[in-house]
Amino acid sequence: MQIQSMHFKARVTDKLADSVLQDNLRKTKSKFVGKRAQAIQELPEFEATREAARAIRDRVLNDLDHWLLAFEQEASRRGATVLWARDGDEVCRLVLEIAARHDCRKVVKSKSMLSEESGLNQALEAAGVVPVETDLGEYILQLNDNEAPSHIIAPVFHKSKEEVSELFARRHGTPRKTDITALAREAREQLRPQFLSADMGISGGNFLIAETGSVALVTNEGNGRMCTTVPRVHVAITGVEKIVPTLEDFATLMRLLPRSATGQSISNYVSLLTGTRGEQESDGARHMYFILVDAGRVDLVHGEFQEMLRCIRCGACMNHCPVYQTVGGHAYGWVYPGPMGSVLTPLFQGLERAIDLPNAATMCNQCGVVCPVKIPLPDLLRKLRTKQIELKLRPWSERMAIRLWAWVAARPALYAWLAARGARYLKWLAGERAYIDMLGIAPGWTSTRAFPAPQGKTFRELHAEQAKAATRGAHH
Repeated sequence: MQIQSMHFKARVTDKLADSVLQDNLRKTKSKFVGKRAQAIQELPEFEATREAARAIRDRVLNDLDHWLLAFEQEASRRGATVLWARDGDEVCRLVLEIAARHDCRKVVKSKSMLSEESGLNQALEAAGVVPVETDLGEYILQLNDNEAPSHIIAPVFHKSKEEVSELFARRHGTPRKTDITALAREAREQLRPQFLSADMGISGGNFLIAETGSVALVTNEGNGRMCTTVPRVHVAITGVEKIVPTLEDFATLMRLLPRSATGQSISNYVSLLTGTRGEQESDGARHMYFILVDAGRVDLVHGEFQEMLRCIRCGACMNHCPVYQTVGGHAYGWVYPGPMGSVLTPLFQGLERAIDLPNAATMCNQCGVVCPVKIPLPDLLRKLRTKQIELKLRPWSERMAIRLWAWVAARPALYAWLAARGARYLKWLAGERAYIDMLGIAPGWTSTRAFPAPQGKTFRELHAEQAKAATRGAHH
């Protein structure tokens, strides 16, 4: 997927002006939030489970090479082939080699964000192999001129039922339907022949289990099982950080993932796929491949951003982010949107190519509060902002303003004096008006936002008055 994160500001402007998108976002923004809140209330030990999950993820990351080799050994013993890819280009090369080896001309795909990272569909098409997305959301986007997903869990979060209805009627040549069940059935009817005629299935992997050499797939649609059990070749593509040591650890993480992602106690389909089809088995792949991908992940191990590798891709951070809820996922310009994308994109693609993303946050810490594995996302965003300043990637005027503010803030008496007098001046300037325009300062901000005039006394003045009143009361 081609990165467009360097155009974040322009893309945000477009998304804010898109009335259809804004209407769709307003309708859907609260659905995940409310369901998650209800789901975690039903699990009294939720916080203890979060802490256990954090410890599991840290245990793996602190000894990643050991667990990867343990997984490779067990997966190979079960008949699978484990391959390693440094980057997206190598992912594409390996998949094409597998397709050529087994004479595969059609591929059915379960949702895989790493295949999006790698631009795999484009590489398959260029080589004459037909890729078919089978996740309903991804299928809709593929029909719509290979549009990129806007959410890692719900790829068509940004589209309305009416838009999908119009798309299906146009691309399938069928009567326009408005019932969601009817639309889903139409997609099922279109996809069933693809499953039966495909030579290869490609999936991602929510987790890799070192103990058993298995890949775990967590979905709400049956397409994942169809992709991994019907074609004779199955290729699972996932990041090296997705390892968990044991099935018991996997069970712990599964108490958190569906609750955080979709507000469910368990997903409709949880599949553990181990090795190739046995002689007495009726389904499953004859040839099983794992492609374990680095693509910038290994560089984060044992570094100041290692905590980001705990991520289990639940999407809770973006579901609760006021910025994401306002601009949608496409504004972020790459595979991963929202707070997690504002950290991952600069780390994987280079800070200079995603210069505005670390600043695409209010620092309200909603993302950190809801993260099931306790990733301190605001802290990581602050570290990226610091790096921007150190590398002089922000405008000089901004860097000087920050230095001036830091110098004043380090002197409490001066800070208090300037703050009090600045508030009085703004209040005088506003007069009886409810809002002021900050004298044209920061027009990019104030041209679309109203700054309220200060009202009443400052906090310091009120605190001083209360302290005096308390002192007088004590004397009496």
